[in-house]
Amino acid sequence: MKTIEEIREFFGRDRFACGLTGIYVEEASPGYGKVSLRIEDKHLNGSGRVMGGVYFTLADLAVAVATNQDFDDDLSVALTGQISFIGTVTEGMIYAEANVRKDGRKIIFCDVTVTHESGKLLATSSMSSYRLTGIAANAKG
Repeated sequence: MKTIEEIREFFGRDRFACGLTGIYVEEASPGYGKVSLRIEDKHLNGSGRVMGGVYFTLADLAVAVATNQDFDDDLSVALTGQISFIGTVTEGMIYAEANVRKDGRKIIFCDVTVTHESGKLLATSSMSSYRLTGIAANAKG
C-alpha cells in the first residue's frame, strides 16, 4: 500500500475534484477512504446551500481513494453511483467516508456517507467501480 503522502499526491492531480473543487484526502487504508472540503461560496447553489453535485463529487473521490491504493498496477474507475440527499448546510467542513462493502474480481461495491463537521448526515451513496488490471494509473494515452 502507498503512504498517505503518495496517495495525496496522486489524487491531488485530479483537476476537478481536488483542483477546482478543493477536496483534500484525509485518510486512506485498505478498503477505506475519507476526504474533506471546506465550503466556499463557489460550492453554493442559487439558494445559498451546498450544491448536490458537490456532495456527489466528494463521495466519488472517497470511493476512488478507497479503491485505488495500488495505482501502479491496477486502477478502478467509476461504474455506477446513486446518492440520496438527506440534509444541507451553508458553511463549515464536510466529509465523505467510503467503505468497500464487497471487493470482487472485477467489480467493487462501496457505501459512502457525507457528513458535516457538526455530525449532521448530509447524504448517503452506493457506488461501484470496475477494476482495470495491469493498467498503470500513471500511464498516458
